Formats: sequence, structure tokens, C-alpha cells
Amino acid sequence: HEPRFTRFLLPPRLADLSPAAQGGAVLLVNAGRWRSDSIIITADAEPIPVPLPDLALTDVQSLTFALLEATQNDSSLNRTLTQILSWLWDTVVAQVLDALPSVVGPEGSMPRVWWMPTGLLGLFPLHAAGHPEQPGALDHVVSSYTPTLRALAHARNRPSATLRRQLTVALQHTPDLPDIPGTVTEATDLHAQHPNTPLLVDQHATTDRVLAALPEATWAHFACHASTDLDSPSRGGLRLHDGTLSIPNISRLQLAHAELAYLSACSTAHRGLRHADESIHLASAFQLAGFRHVIASLWPLDDRIAAAAAGSFYSRLPSGPTADEAATALHQVTLDLRASHPDRPDLWAPLIHSGL
Repeated sequence: HEPRFTRFLLPPRLADLSPAAQGGAVLLVNAGRWRSDSIIITADAEPIPVPLPDLALTDVQSLTFALLEATQNDSSLNRTLTQILSWLWDTVVAQVLDALPSVVGPEGSMPRVWWMPTGLLGLFPLHAAGHPEQPGALDHVVSSYTPTLRALAHARNRPSATLRRQLTVALQHTPDLPDIPGTVTEATDLHAQHPNTPLLVDQHATTDRVLAALPEATWAHFACHASTDLDSPSRGGLRLHDGTLSIPNISRLQLAHAELAYLSACSTAHRGLRHADESIHLASAFQLAGFRHVIASLWPLDDRIAAAAAGSFYSRLPSGPTADEAATALHQVTLDLRASHPDRPDLWAPLIHSGL
């Protein structure tokens, strides 16, 4: 009898997975046809159910389509986002945070949470919920996201990197797509700090070269276009010089020492519509490939703001090979963007952290 195989082929138990919430709480949020609920999962206590009576599935569906339409129409995006952020606060986030155990998070610091939304709720910026000019989620918790509790447990069980090998990929000119000039500054600034690592720019940023470089990298930064397919999200990917580095090709990688992937590209955390429950998007693909931390975007972000946000993010991380302060660093970047552009949630609400 081999003790390690007593649960071979059986699904993991909650007791096996709940330690993944160490140092914070995982917040599952579900909107159903008959009722909606959240479940607060901590490492060392029973799950806490939180009824969400005002969260209606019909509202989730209608606001999903409103958000998707608005991201294609800049003139209505901020109005739609302001409505959605207020709705998220009133129907979900305020009730969940009220029920959050006071012990969550290190003493003297803001509580740490991992949002685990199901279905179409995964398209919404729960981390930025709140009413204009009033304290919201950003003022109460440091937020991350995880597609499943098992994915968070997997990230936590992976060894952290012991050295930093930075892969930087940037495309100002991509065939058949608009130029994004901010990527050059973004890439050269990062490469100047890590000059002994690969820099793949424009015509040198091919799918083969990137796939060959990723196993040698512990940190990876992508400043480029991304493509999403709302009906078949696995067809999406990063747009490189000679084609698309697809989600399946990324997720099949097994990177032993991957630490942080920063996806400075549009809609890299967008999970599509028909397969929303499956959390298929670029951020989850890089997590599956082995990265312990992933920074991604829920919708297209202004090129100049994206470059400035990336620079600010890296400047806030301690020097060293690990990126365990990534969630806190991105939280501060978001607060700074909100302070500079309070009426532009399109600029300060899209960036999210996935992983530890």
C-alpha cells in the first residue's frame, strides 16, 4: 500500500486545497438562475457562505454585453464602467468584504484576497468595484485572481526562482495591425536594467524565437498586440511578427523556474463568452505554463498608460529573483492611476494580478 496514491484519480478535497489561501482569503463568487452566493475560503477555518440576493444572472448577462460593446466604443466605455463598478460594489463586493474575517492578511497591512469568479463574472473588475469618489475595493483589500483553487495551490507549491533571467518581447510594428509606439520605450527601459537577457523586438520577435527563449527565462515581459476570440477563446494569443503565439502553445509549456509574466497587451485576461466557465485566456495559459505571477488586462489599455504602468510596477518590486510583492506593487500602481485619472476607470481598472 503506497500512501501517496490513496486518492489516485479522485478529486482533491477542500482540506487539501484550502491551504492555498494562506495569508488571505479566496472569494468564490457565483451568479445562478435561482440564487447567487459567495463563499469565503481561508486556510484554517470553515468556509463562510455569503448570500448575494441582489446579484441577478440576468444583470450579469446584460452588463456583460454592455461591457463588450463599450470596449469597442471608447465614447461609452467610462460611462459603462462607472455603472458596472457601482453595481459590483452594491451586489457583490460590499457584502463579501463585510463578511471577511478580520484575521485575513498580515498584521498592519491591507487584507489580501483572491477573487475566484465563475462564468461571465470573470469578465468584470471586482478588484476595482466602488462608487465614484467613495472608498471601494481598492481601499479595503489587495486583490488577485485565480481561475480555480487548484491553480492557486499549484502556484503555491512551485519553487520560487533563484535568479532573474528577463525575456523582453516588444512589437511597435506588427504586420496588418496598428503601431503601438509605447512598446519600444517600455522594452528598452526594462532591457537596460537587465542587459544580459534576450530582447526580441519587431521582426526578431517571432513565434519560434519566443518559444525557444521562454524555457530559459524566469521573468517574461510582452508588450504587443493580443487577439481574443469570444466564441473560441483557445484561438486567441499574442500577436508576434510572423503570427500568433496561441494559448494552447503557451499552456503546453512546462517551465520549471517561471516566476513572473507581465502581459502588457490588450484583453489578456478576457475569457470569452461561450466558454466563460473554462477560464481560457492568456493569463491562465501563462499560469498553466508555470508562472507563479501573471499581470494581465481585462480590456484594451491606452498604449502610453500601459508603458507608464509597467515602468511603475517594476520600480516598486524589490530587487531580487522573486516577485512575491507583485500583487501589492500592482495595487499601488492602480491607486496611483486612479488618483491621476479619477474619472477614467478605463485607465485604472483593467490591470489584474493572477497567482500568488
